[in-house]
Formats: sequence, structure tokens, C-alpha cells
Amino acid sequence: MKRFVLCLSGAVLVTGCATKSELPTGAAAYAIVPAAAAPLDQSEYKIGPLDRVSVVVFRQPDLSVVDAQVDPSGKLALPLLGTVSVHGKTGETVAAEITQALREYLRDPKVSVAVNSITQKVIVEGAVAQPGVYDLRGHTTLLEALAMARSPSEFGDSDQIFVFRTVGGREQGARFNLRRIRAGLDPDPAIIAGDKVVVGLDNVASAWRTYVQQPIFNVFRFNLD
Repeated sequence: MKRFVLCLSGAVLVTGCATKSELPTGAAAYAIVPAAAAPLDQSEYKIGPLDRVSVVVFRQPDLSVVDAQVDPSGKLALPLLGTVSVHGKTGETVAAEITQALREYLRDPKVSVAVNSITQKVIVEGAVAQPGVYDLRGHTTLLEALAMARSPSEFGDSDQIFVFRTVGGREQGARFNLRRIRAGLDPDPAIIAGDKVVVGLDNVASAWRTYVQQPIFNVFRFNLD
């Protein structure tokens, strides 16, 4: 008579200790990515398609536009001048260019340009349910950007929320703790066009997922006489 023995071999779950990011945290992080209450820095912000801007020509209301939308190609329609390109330029640069163009028609024109609202893009990736490129409409916070990506996923680490931003032509990064922000212990950072939000992976959760997806038991058949 033949007998069969099932030999079960269990797997051992081993996780390494991930090295914490050396990106700035706390006050240093908010110096790079300010809280949502901070005003939009008009001097550095570069206008993009679908943004809404106001162009005021001093003492010339007929030549001014209020809350006008930049078209998808990055151009703005203005009285007398027609369409002008504003894409990728700061408000100060656009004001200087319009001032120069109006000198053909006015003596010593004075022009100011203000960005009223922004409609640009943010990238959300990493341990998120729906990574991708999302539209920013108006002022958006980190929590709102994460919500658009249905983030973080069950494998995301809420202490490893990174925001990368170009400041003065140089990319910088900061790390935030999502649990503290949700609890109201830390401010909710403001997200602006061009930011990249990355949710880090929880090593333990990731290792557990890998573990449960593998065969836990190996079955060996022995023929015993």
C-alpha cells in the first residue's frame, strides 16, 4: 500500500529598514513648499494656458482686461494689440512687453499684470491608486492633490510624502507627514503648477503584499513503501 506525506515549507517574511529620506522636513520643508495660506508669489510664477489674468493699463480702461483667460496655446487677447504670447512668462515680464508695445500708441504707458487663478498641471505618482497628471484649478493643497489620485494606496507610507518643486531654476524637494496634516498638527502645503508629488512605499506593507502573492506552501510527494 502506498502512503503519501505532505511536507509543508513556510516562508519567512523579512523586511529591511528603509533609509529615511534626507529631504527637508518640518519648518525647512515649508520654506520650500509653503502652507496653503501663503499668497501666490506673483514675481516668480510663470503664466500658463487657461490661467486667468488681469492686465491694467493706467488711466486706460478701454485697453485693460479684467480676469481674462489665457487660451490653450498660451496667448492672451488684448485691445489694440491683438493676441500676445504670455506662456512661460512672469507677470512682470508680460507687463514690460505690453508696456513696450503700447509705446507706439501712448506716451509713457504704465501696465500691471496680475494672475487671478491658475489652471495648470501637477504630477502625482508613487504608491497611489491612480498615478497621473492632474489639472490644477485655482489654489490646490497637498491633500487635494492626493485626493485626485485617490492616494495614498494601502501600501503608501503617510510619513513619506514628497513634493518636488523648481525654485529659482533649481529643483528642490521636501518631505511631509500626511498623518500630522490630516490631524491639523501641520499646515496643508500649497501645490502649484509644475510640482511633482510622490508617495513613498511602506516597506512592511509592500513586503507583505509580495509574501501573500507567492505560494506559501510547497507540496512534496514522497512515495513510501
